[in-house]
Parts: sequence; C-alpha cells; structure tokens
Amino acid sequence: MEATVETYGTAGQMDSIPFQGKTDMLILYESLKPEGISEDEIKSRINTLKKNYLSNLQRLIQQYTVEIMPGIPDMLETLSPIEDVTLGLLTGNFSDGARIKLSRVNLFEYFTIGVFGDDTDRRNDMPEIARRRINRYHNTTIDFSDIFIIGDTQFDIECAQKSGARSIAVGTGWTEEKELLSRNPDFYFRDLRDTRTVIDTILN
Repeated sequence: MEATVETYGTAGQMDSIPFQGKTDMLILYESLKPEGISEDEIKSRINTLKKNYLSNLQRLIQQYTVEIMPGIPDMLETLSPIEDVTLGLLTGNFSDGARIKLSRVNLFEYFTIGVFGDDTDRRNDMPEIARRRINRYHNTTIDFSDIFIIGDTQFDIECAQKSGARSIAVGTGWTEEKELLSRNPDFYFRDLRDTRTVIDTILN
C-alpha cells in the first residue's frame, strides 16, 4: 500500500478489497480505477511502482517472522530430484516480489519455471502460459491433465478447472474449508503435513 501511495498519490480502495488469489495488477486496477486513475495510467507508472514496492518489501520482510505452512519443505525436497517432475510457481505476485518472499525462507530455489503477475493480470490465463513454458523447458508437449495446481483460494481451483489441470485445494489460507469444497477441487487437504499422501496423489 505504501508503494502505491508513493507512485500514484493514493492507495485508492486497497484497504477494503480482498487480495487473496488475485494478481498484483488486478489488485492495482480494482483499487485505483474507481478513484479515476485509468488502466493506461496505472500501466505507465508500473515500473516505478515495482521499484518502490520491491524496495519496501525487501526492507520490511526482514522485520517479521515468516511462517512456512506444514509439509511444504519436505514435499519440495522430495519432488525436486524426480526427473519427470517440474516444480513451478503460479502466482499473482510480481516475479521479483515472489523471489524476495520465497528466498526469505529458502524456498525459491526449488522452482525451475514460473508464471507471475508480470505475465498477465488474469489468473485463469496462467495455466496456459505455464504449460507453454513447461513444454519449452522439456522440449515436449505436456497435457493439462498432467499438471497439478495447488492453492488455498477458490481462484486457484477455478483456474485449474478452466484449463483442464487438476486442482489440489489446501485449507491453510483465508478461504474457509466449506467454500473450497463447494468449488469441487479434485483433491482437498487441510494442510500438507501428510507429505507422503500428497506426493502419492501427485505421482499416481
């Protein structure tokens, strides 16, 4: 929010809209367009916004304890050496923001590809971008049915379903279990602490 004020002179409605599951660009649009700032104007200052935001994030993230959700390090550690598994990030964060956040807990290094808020403001476009990057990385063609999208919001489930990927919903975020289950994910876990079961779900 501080970087948005520094760049655009206002945070608009940023303190009243939910961020969960949205891209950074969409959050900016929803916050600033109702205040009369056009999409073109938002885009014209985006490099300045990123510079301010990343500077603030790099400084502030050192002041807080960052909690890793149960099971995630073990799952990444187990999956990363497997030859026919590609670990990728599908996140609405700007790419450098994701790098700063995950590097703070030494997790960024596990991911070989990524799709970020820099690539599109629409989360539902991300799986297709990811598939193209996976295909280039492996020099092959991967079906969406071989892609798992793991997330803790209804938007993660939706983008998997829209593309034909498989969804694993996790109840460690702000979205209630009832809401996640109502979206009919392929799989649901309250958390990922039962690493063996989660990995077997992905590999089998």
